[in-house]
Amino acid sequence: MNHPYKHLSELIAPFQLTCEENPSITSIATDSREVTNGSLFICVRGYTVDGHQYAEAAVANGAVAILAEEPLHGLAVPVVILQDTKHAAGQVADLFYDHPSQKMRVYGITGTNGKTTTTKLTYDLFRAAGHKAGMISTIGAMIDGEMIDTPNTTPEAIILHRLLHQMVEQGVTDCILEVSSHALMEGRVEGVQFYAAAFTNLTHDHLDYHASMEEYAEAKALLFKQVATGGGKAVILNEVDPASQVMARAAEGVPVTWYATNALSAAPITVEWKEETVSVRIEGTVTEVPVFLLGDFNAANLAAAIGLMQAGEVNMYQLIRHIPELRLPKGRLERIPFEGCEVYIDYAHTPDGLEKCLKALSLPDEPLYLVLSAAGERDRSKRAVMGRIASQYCDGIIVTVHDPRRENPQQIIKELLSDIAPRKIITCHESRKEALQIAAKIALAGKRMVIVGKGHERFEQIGTEHVPFDEIKILTDELIRLSGQESAM
Repeated sequence: MNHPYKHLSELIAPFQLTCEENPSITSIATDSREVTNGSLFICVRGYTVDGHQYAEAAVANGAVAILAEEPLHGLAVPVVILQDTKHAAGQVADLFYDHPSQKMRVYGITGTNGKTTTTKLTYDLFRAAGHKAGMISTIGAMIDGEMIDTPNTTPEAIILHRLLHQMVEQGVTDCILEVSSHALMEGRVEGVQFYAAAFTNLTHDHLDYHASMEEYAEAKALLFKQVATGGGKAVILNEVDPASQVMARAAEGVPVTWYATNALSAAPITVEWKEETVSVRIEGTVTEVPVFLLGDFNAANLAAAIGLMQAGEVNMYQLIRHIPELRLPKGRLERIPFEGCEVYIDYAHTPDGLEKCLKALSLPDEPLYLVLSAAGERDRSKRAVMGRIASQYCDGIIVTVHDPRRENPQQIIKELLSDIAPRKIITCHESRKEALQIAAKIALAGKRMVIVGKGHERFEQIGTEHVPFDEIKILTDELIRLSGQESAM
């Protein structure tokens, strides 16, 4: 990758700021450990860490200038004061990397559930249509088939613009970006020019971060406001979700395409799931297509992806022939390939996501068993609701935790148990590994099993540490140990 450089004066000019010294900037960073000779260090206040406390370390590592929200004395480099460095970081990164989002089409996808799947389906469809595509999502970044790990659903602003710059250098024409409400509130997509955006749904989640569902919706709407102010061409909205009206108002002046999963809808795009096929209607023309996608909710994700493809001026009818090739992302209703048992892994960690997952797997007269968990130090109000949903759909439930952080696991389990019918509780375990081992034994006895909460993730957050935890490997190893057979992996 070509490494750009700018002078400090160029990076602070949009904020109507000047500085007597004007060093050359060869990189930018908000983490002092990533500073190298020639870096501009941006002091950002986080929830547990304040970057201002690391300015001296950044200078020691080679920083030649500092952006800060308060005076920092005794440093041998210029310090430029800004009111809000967190949101300024994206604008500075956009300038430093020569406005990469303006050199390709960037499609944003937001919503409570379905963001990752819609992002992956859109990316795969663009590639199938012959476009050189990029993707940035919870499961990582991909540039024309090459995977790059990312730390968050939406990376922090500097990493994001660096990835966009890398995509431009590699000839990417269409980038699909998963955008969380946290990213929108924290300015991680500042400076990104969106060509189009799609909204999946708004359901109960993150109420530890947003004060209410109304505030949560307004946070999501920031994406559509950014589409409008940046001259975006289209927004794609879910006809049946009331929060879509909030998104439509935020995107005032931008053409709206509606989608639905009911064939009777008047929406211009409908995708109706029929177990082994979907019925796709685009502008009145209906096509029946075989698929490997489960559930109405994945039909909705596909409909949103089709809307974005339409915004990207892809030939819709040529595109339809590629739908049978689509596969879900890792950890989304992923079946473990092991002979003699039926076990699924899913990322479901919200009430709506859990219910959709269990509905998709429910079959008449075939019991369904579940490993249910919740994360520590996250929205506690959804735990009892998830327990109630689990009790409604499942015949047996193993209750455990994931990512307890600094919260007492027993408290998490207690809140999950509060609305589960006692007769459906198989066992409770603070150790997720032990819960998985019990699940493996039940699955080998011929019971259909689904494990939710972690999905594709390969770590656990215990205390303040990220501990390696490969759920699929742990489960597969236990199945092999108990059965004496090798897996199909």
